[in-house]
Amino acid sequence: EFPGVGPLCAMHTRPMGDATAGAKNGGIPQRGRHAGSAPKIDIGATAKEVDVEDPKTTSEHRPLILSPMEPKYPSRTSTDMHSSFVGSARFFVLVILFLVNSGMYLARINMSVAIVYMYDDDEELSKGIVLSAFYWGYASSQVLAGYLAARYGGKVVLSMSILGCALGTCFIPMHNSPTFVIVMRAFVGMCQGACYPSQMPILSDWIPWFERSRALSVIASGESVGTIVALFLGPYLVQIAGDWQSIFWATGFINLLLFGVVSVCLDETPEEMQARGWLSDSELRFINIGRSRLIRPKSIPWVEFLSNIPYLSVVCIHFCSDWGYLLILSYLPSYWRNVYQVSDSEMAFYSVLPCIGIPLVSIVGATFADWLLSKKVKLITVRKAMSAVGLWAPALCFHLLSYCKACRANCPAFRFALATMIIGVSLRGIQTGGWASNYLDIGPSYVSYLFSIANSVGAVSGILAPLVTGAILNDSIENWATVFNTVFS
Repeated sequence: EFPGVGPLCAMHTRPMGDATAGAKNGGIPQRGRHAGSAPKIDIGATAKEVDVEDPKTTSEHRPLILSPMEPKYPSRTSTDMHSSFVGSARFFVLVILFLVNSGMYLARINMSVAIVYMYDDDEELSKGIVLSAFYWGYASSQVLAGYLAARYGGKVVLSMSILGCALGTCFIPMHNSPTFVIVMRAFVGMCQGACYPSQMPILSDWIPWFERSRALSVIASGESVGTIVALFLGPYLVQIAGDWQSIFWATGFINLLLFGVVSVCLDETPEEMQARGWLSDSELRFINIGRSRLIRPKSIPWVEFLSNIPYLSVVCIHFCSDWGYLLILSYLPSYWRNVYQVSDSEMAFYSVLPCIGIPLVSIVGATFADWLLSKKVKLITVRKAMSAVGLWAPALCFHLLSYCKACRANCPAFRFALATMIIGVSLRGIQTGGWASNYLDIGPSYVSYLFSIANSVGAVSGILAPLVTGAILNDSIENWATVFNTVFS
């Protein structure tokens, strides 16, 4: 998930050259062309600082993971600068991806609400198995999705991901068998596993490096919006329809609509949108200033990926961050209901509150990160600082939650738990300007592969966290302190 401290690498972006010239004049090969065999990647080499407007740098000279040198931030006096972010064509692309991620999280979080009505309170281990089933499929499809997106384009893979997710969600209420529910949730997870890897090449083509923190904050906000809608409306759908199946029908239908939106409205590259007359020449020049094209090599340097310490450090951070976040998404409704005996309407309200702050903090934090870059603060410094704050602050909040005792709603312990949960979950949004943006920094041309590997590892935490939590809570509901201290660690 989009939203560590470690030897994070700074980005060293390379120029695109003229958007229509392609490889023949020194630019990166255009989409649809193979770059030949993957170039030998000298990870340990010291990269020379390259002016982002130099059109002569080619893919053969670009290392995968570069030393922490800084790309030149373009001058705001440049005639190619199309400085408006909101209202631009690239912002329109981000809005579509925002809606996609909202729909994906509707289909992901709906089970966290439905499971309250599907199982009794003393069946915590069974709940953990069902909640983790999504991530079995989610982890399995990441690398394949990244490969397909890199070779055939992100839009096709993203569209199929949404369609499969929609159909699988609609199938869940057709049979009450626990085995059937687990299998279908795994299928939905497998389809959603292609969502983020397929978005990475689209972002790499559309978003200049100096806007990527803001761009990721926009699309990552869709996670929170989808979570909020699912947690808030789910209990009301159950009350209106009288059964938990309505949650899956509604979220499946919404994703079918999003499949149509992506198929019709999303352009994979700026050139495709310009061909339709929707993109100005000035904005295309602006995008090309800090653009990174996706290379489609015949072979992938997997050894270099998996032996590079800076990249592996980000993968480790991804796993640790996702453990706490995915656990909260899975168990938050059950936590309020079982520990503080809240009503269904209160459960919906209290589950939504911690998620509201994430997009707000994410956008503010990412904008601040891009502002620091514009002030010539080193990229590696910005990424490390945002990662540190975004990890340490939530960790402290989870540790404080371990001291909260079970009681009726509105007791002092409940009010403290609610405030601490809101602060801890919201501050995770700061990570968007840190490690979450780093995949686009350290290897923009291979970002589909890099992110898919890391997201597979992160998804393992989505499998383990519910299972471990279910096993801990199956003995006693009083063991929530152990759960929170596990997240803190």
